[in-house]
Amino acid sequence: MPPANCSAPSVVVEMSVATLLLLEGGLGLLGNAVALWTFFFRLQVWKPYAVYLLNLVVADLLLTFCLPFHAAFYLKHKTWSFGHASCQSLFFLQVLSRGVGIAFLTAVALDRYFRVVHPRLKVSLTSPRAAWGVSGFVWLLMLGLTHQSLFVSEATCPGLEPAGEVSFSIVWQEALFFLQFVLPFGLILFCNARIIRTLQRLLRDPDKQPKLQRARALVTVVVVLFAVCFLPSFLAQILVAAFRRAGSCGFLGAMVHVCDMTNGLTYLQSVLNPVVYCFSSPAFRYSYRKVFNTLRGRGKETEAPGDIKDSYS
Repeated sequence: MPPANCSAPSVVVEMSVATLLLLEGGLGLLGNAVALWTFFFRLQVWKPYAVYLLNLVVADLLLTFCLPFHAAFYLKHKTWSFGHASCQSLFFLQVLSRGVGIAFLTAVALDRYFRVVHPRLKVSLTSPRAAWGVSGFVWLLMLGLTHQSLFVSEATCPGLEPAGEVSFSIVWQEALFFLQFVLPFGLILFCNARIIRTLQRLLRDPDKQPKLQRARALVTVVVVLFAVCFLPSFLAQILVAAFRRAGSCGFLGAMVHVCDMTNGLTYLQSVLNPVVYCFSSPAFRYSYRKVFNTLRGRGKETEAPGDIKDSYS
């Protein structure tokens, strides 16, 4: 991130980011609470795919808990008044939950890839119990990779994101963010391209074309979601890294505001992930439609299936 002393305060940017964070927190909490209820009270058949999605919901709920505090930081003109320890904890939870969410989106793509493209491989026959083991490993791995965020200094912590000084913790967090975009996004693109090619070959029957269209919609949603949430922030940080030493203070100051806005977009993942659930099972579509109609004061709808079904089967 750019040096903090190059950034002039901008009330418009601060209010915009705070509003974005509050909207993401509120909508994310509602959407993921409905998803969590659906998992526990409507799903009767559990598959590895469902296990990974449930962990994604938990990560998103953890993230939505952090967003009101992050919004308060911007509403107070980028000052933190809750103490250094709480800032470290909040920063750690944000980094952890965002990283875990990316990891489970990637796990979903890999699970679909092996089951569709290589169904005879042993890894394609993973049981739900094994998927819980994989999920536990993912959480432990991300804890290990993100624990450095607990050691940000008092000079860095008030910004909630690495800024100003350059330390091992900051360099590690920036490198981790780059890897969390490049590697998962590359895997998701590769897996989804192979899935679509395989399904086009297997589902040539005109009667199976609706199933192919649903599969295309699902993988497209995953790719677009990832790009919309993380590509702007990734590009902004690339620019900052490229011009950190050579760029003028005016340019770097402007990049502070750009990074604030694009970083706020990364949390949009918690709001948009329920779209993935809706494409995964009619049970989720029913739950969200029921909540939407209740908010509009409309009547009940017919019951939906209670198990989670692959969009590819």
